Amino acid sequence: MKLNLRNFGSALLCLIAASVPGVSWAQAAKFTLLKTVSVGELNQVLDAERTTFRVNEGQSAGPGYRLPPAPKAANAVDIYRVAYETTVPEQGNKRVLVSGMMALPRLADRSKIPLISYQHGTVYHKYGVPSYAFDATSPLPYDHKLESFEDRYMVALFGGNGYGVIAADYVGFGVDSKNNEAYMIKGVTSQASVDLYHDARNYLASQKIYPSNLFLAGWSQGAHNTSAVLQKLESQGVKVRAAFAAANPSDAFAPLNAVFFHPQPTDSEWFPLMIGQLAFSCEEFFGPKGLAKNTLNPEYYKDLSTIYRRSYDSPEFLEGALNAWETVPKVMFIKEELRDPATFAASGFGRCLAANEAFRQEIKTKMRMYYGTDDQIVRERIGRLGSDYQLVLKGAPEAPGQGNVMAIPIQGGTHRLTFLSGSVDAKTWMDGMR
Repeated sequence: MKLNLRNFGSALLCLIAASVPGVSWAQAAKFTLLKTVSVGELNQVLDAERTTFRVNEGQSAGPGYRLPPAPKAANAVDIYRVAYETTVPEQGNKRVLVSGMMALPRLADRSKIPLISYQHGTVYHKYGVPSYAFDATSPLPYDHKLESFEDRYMVALFGGNGYGVIAADYVGFGVDSKNNEAYMIKGVTSQASVDLYHDARNYLASQKIYPSNLFLAGWSQGAHNTSAVLQKLESQGVKVRAAFAAANPSDAFAPLNAVFFHPQPTDSEWFPLMIGQLAFSCEEFFGPKGLAKNTLNPEYYKDLSTIYRRSYDSPEFLEGALNAWETVPKVMFIKEELRDPATFAASGFGRCLAANEAFRQEIKTKMRMYYGTDDQIVRERIGRLGSDYQLVLKGAPEAPGQGNVMAIPIQGGTHRLTFLSGSVDAKTWMDGMR
């Protein structure tokens, strides 16, 4: 099978770009109104765009899957781009200018509205992120909107029904596109979402808008980050009303160990890219220098470095790499001396992955963790890991439907379908608590 990235997700190309013009360092966050999105456009996202997103996954649903209808949008939304400062805990709390998005519902009275913080999944285009999700332009001459569908979908689903929506771009994207990403590095990534929340609260208060409740949500990498954000907010005493995570790889060590040493024929062809992103992110934010070179097979090191740094000059490079690597066993992407579970776990890479787990805390907040029975990236047991761990901490299993953290299967759900189905179910659940 040959992969066509234009059908899969289109805007995966990114050059190393300069910061977005017109944005400068400032202590105060800057909220810039970009546009108002109509009810009609939001419903287009929930209908035709959702269908395109599903089809472009390139994998059929498993037995028993049924796509639930998405609720129609009832109100327009105002889209803001936010430029604000965050810190990098892994680098001595270095300050970084980053960006994000805020969507506010157009209501006759929005003095009190529920607020949901959405943590986005993995992207390869530097502008396939929330702050550009409703912006037809980007500093690069390539379409990025398909890759940011998840952000558009959450705005249509929640923002179009009375919620305020905030979403961080993360370090290395949007305004911060000149820097490298911190893929699955939980300290810096969660800090960007937490800082956006605090800045958004301050801005909303200045507009006499006060959140009635705070909710969290995330998919894939963003589900991992949602768990980390929840951990930080709970430690700060911030009350989170409820959270959901769809297809949550809550421990990056687990899925890599699985595809290296216990591969399945259904494992996604995207894993080689994630292996590279993880190895270089660990080196960049954890160290030591040379960690990626000491981890990755020299045969693939240069191309994986090019992809991590987004320094390729055409989408065909990424497409060609994925096609060439489609039949290569995933364990071949790490050095031969690491191709043993114990050795891998003890390596610098293994230790970095273990240090960035996002499930070993007792969760006080009501949370739903959705996992797909046919997910090609997050296997069932991994998707349930965060919920199962809560049962371990509490010493005894709870009856179905009880307890504050629930694992909910999406029968036949692939990686994308788990997100589409889980978010609709979560909205109904959250609507009862708003």
